[in-house]
Amino acid sequence: MENMSGSMNEKNVSQKYVALTYVRDYRVMTNLKYRLITNILIPLLAIFTSMLIACSKTVWAWIGVIVIVYDFYMMCEVVQDYFCFGCMCKKNAFGMHFLKTGFNGVRYFENAVLVDILIRPLRIGITILIASMPFIKFGVNIWSIFDIIMISSIVSVGSLNIFRYMDLGMYIYLLALIVIFPAIAGSIAVLIYGAKIWFIAPVLAVVLVGVIAATYYHMMVRIRRSYVDV
Repeated sequence: MENMSGSMNEKNVSQKYVALTYVRDYRVMTNLKYRLITNILIPLLAIFTSMLIACSKTVWAWIGVIVIVYDFYMMCEVVQDYFCFGCMCKKNAFGMHFLKTGFNGVRYFENAVLVDILIRPLRIGITILIASMPFIKFGVNIWSIFDIIMISSIVSVGSLNIFRYMDLGMYIYLLALIVIFPAIAGSIAVLIYGAKIWFIAPVLAVVLVGVIAATYYHMMVRIRRSYVDV
């Protein structure tokens, strides 16, 4: 029994160490300003604006301003990655040179990328859920909110397959306007029809898991190939 409890304790310590290692590598790859703006400032701005909108009783004011706020928030979700990771997944990109100087460069990058991908749905979920609380009290279906979170997360994570390989900021902003259109259209659709189609929520959850796995695998393949200079 003592051996079993000892091995369990060692396993728990090992798991905690691995988790801390992933978080450490994410902190190394991202600067403090990026983390504060991305994970705190922009979500708080979206939540605060949503609370102000909820003070109005006009439905059309809700719709118009919510679309604008949601459009701004999703634009930030898609574009802000450029200012930290940039085009680091692109072969021979400038940001990749320092990783090639160490034996563990790829592992550090893989850990940071994984944490970043997993943080996105969590950040979006918390932000949209808190921002939607006043509207849930007014009768907005909670499953529709969940669908919007899933759609937004899919767009945020899926967009990395495009923007992490681009090195021109002006094109990123133009392309982001096109990329976020499915998020806006899908969110409006689930607000109208989401409550009537019960199975859309689990389907979107499965799609999100698939997009996360595919995006992570795609980036790992590309980053490892960038080490081959042939």
